[in-house]
Amino acid sequence: MAAHLSALIAVAGLPFGHVIGPLVVYLIKGNESPFVGEHARASLNYQLTVSLIGIGAVLAGIVAFFVFVVALAGQPERSPGANAGVASFVGLWVIVGAIVVLLLLFSLIFIIMGTIAAGSGRPYRYPIAIRFLR
Repeated sequence: MAAHLSALIAVAGLPFGHVIGPLVVYLIKGNESPFVGEHARASLNYQLTVSLIGIGAVLAGIVAFFVFVVALAGQPERSPGANAGVASFVGLWVIVGAIVVLLLLFSLIFIIMGTIAAGSGRPYRYPIAIRFLR
């Protein structure tokens, strides 16, 4: 259970705490029990996958931001398209923010499901985890 719940350390503000927590559990207790090792690997793989997706999303957001800024800079100041461009820009970021909140909610649900499975003595595999550690 600690392997899954330790992923929530990032909520406390520790950068990459969501990876550090499961890694510490894996390194300390992973060899003592195959069951603990399996859950620690599952949690660590999922958190690494989430990190890669997050880094990709941030890079895509930066590129999109600069594309919109360049597109808006080319618009004359008093043209009707300038206001529409700003509205589109704001609307896009509202949608992106809503998607981020939903993804964080789903991630929290997956972590809770893994914790419940570990507490019940059942194996758990995260739905979208790349298996870096086997």
